[in-house]
Amino acid sequence: MEKILKQILVELKELKKGQAKMQLDISEIKANGKAIREQTADLTEFKTEISQNISDIKDTLKFLLHKEIETEKEIYALKQTKSK
Repeated sequence: MEKILKQILVELKELKKGQAKMQLDISEIKANGKAIREQTADLTEFKTEISQNISDIKDTLKFLLHKEIETEKEIYALKQTKSK
Protein backbone atom coordinates (compact mmCIF):
# COMPACT_ATOMS: atom_id res chain seq x y z
CA MET A 1 0.00 0.00 0.00
CA GLU A 2 2.83 2.37 0.90
CA LYS A 3 4.51 1.59 -2.40
CA ILE A 4 1.34 2.54 -4.30
CA LEU A 5 1.05 5.83 -2.37
CA LYS A 6 4.67 6.69 -3.18
CA GLN A 7 4.04 5.91 -6.84
CA ILE A 8 0.94 8.15 -6.80
CA LEU A 9 2.98 10.97 -5.23
CA VAL A 10 5.69 10.60 -7.87
CA GLU A 11 3.09 10.76 -10.61
CA LEU A 12 1.44 13.81 -9.02
CA LYS A 13 4.80 15.59 -8.90
CA GLU A 14 5.36 14.77 -12.57
CA LEU A 15 1.90 16.07 -13.43
CA LYS A 16 2.62 19.32 -11.55
CA LYS A 17 5.91 19.74 -13.43
CA GLY A 18 4.13 19.13 -16.72
CA GLN A 19 1.41 21.60 -15.80
CA ALA A 20 4.00 24.24 -14.85
CA LYS A 21 5.75 23.76 -18.20
CA MET A 22 2.47 24.05 -20.06
CA GLN A 23 1.69 27.30 -18.21
CA LEU A 24 5.08 28.70 -19.25
CA ASP A 25 4.44 27.64 -22.84
CA ILE A 26 1.02 29.32 -22.77
CA SER A 27 2.59 32.51 -21.42
CA GLU A 28 5.13 32.46 -24.27
CA ILE A 29 2.37 31.89 -26.82
CA LYS A 30 0.39 34.82 -25.42
CA ALA A 31 3.46 37.07 -25.54
CA ASN A 32 4.19 36.01 -29.12
CA GLY A 33 0.55 36.62 -30.07
CA LYS A 34 0.71 40.12 -28.61
CA ALA A 35 3.93 40.85 -30.52
CA ILE A 36 2.35 39.57 -33.74
CA ARG A 37 -0.72 41.79 -33.23
CA GLU A 38 1.48 44.83 -32.62
CA GLN A 39 3.59 44.14 -35.70
CA THR A 40 0.45 43.59 -37.78
CA ALA A 41 -0.93 46.93 -36.61
CA ASP A 42 2.36 48.65 -37.50
CA LEU A 43 2.42 47.01 -40.93
CA THR A 44 -1.19 47.96 -41.57
CA GLU A 45 -0.44 51.58 -40.69
CA PHE A 46 2.67 51.50 -42.89
CA LYS A 47 0.66 50.04 -45.79
CA THR A 48 -1.95 52.78 -45.44
CA GLU A 49 0.73 55.49 -45.46
CA ILE A 50 2.48 53.97 -48.48
CA SER A 51 -0.80 53.64 -50.37
CA GLN A 52 -1.58 57.31 -49.72
CA ASN A 53 1.93 58.34 -50.77
CA ILE A 54 1.67 56.34 -53.99
CA SER A 55 -1.69 57.92 -54.71
CA ASP A 56 -0.20 61.39 -54.15
CA ILE A 57 2.72 60.56 -56.45
CA LYS A 58 0.33 59.35 -59.17
CA ASP A 59 -1.67 62.57 -58.92
CA THR A 60 1.49 64.66 -59.11
CA LEU A 61 2.71 62.73 -62.17
CA LYS A 62 -0.64 63.16 -63.91
CA PHE A 63 -0.51 66.90 -63.22
CA LEU A 64 3.08 67.20 -64.43
CA LEU A 65 2.29 65.29 -67.61
CA HIS A 66 -0.70 67.53 -68.20
CA LYS A 67 1.42 70.66 -67.67
CA GLU A 68 4.09 69.30 -70.01
CA ILE A 69 1.51 68.71 -72.73
CA GLU A 70 0.08 72.21 -72.21
CA THR A 71 3.57 73.71 -72.37
CA GLU A 72 4.34 71.79 -75.57
CA LYS A 73 1.10 73.09 -77.09
CA GLU A 74 2.01 76.67 -76.15
CA ILE A 75 5.52 76.29 -77.61
CA TYR A 76 4.02 74.84 -80.77
CA ALA A 77 1.54 77.73 -81.01
CA LEU A 78 4.34 80.29 -80.48
CA LYS A 79 6.45 78.62 -83.18
CA GLN A 80 3.49 78.66 -85.55
CA THR A 81 2.90 82.35 -84.86
CA LYS A 82 6.59 83.17 -85.26
CA SER A 83 6.91 81.31 -88.55
CA LYS A 84 3.98 83.19 -90.16
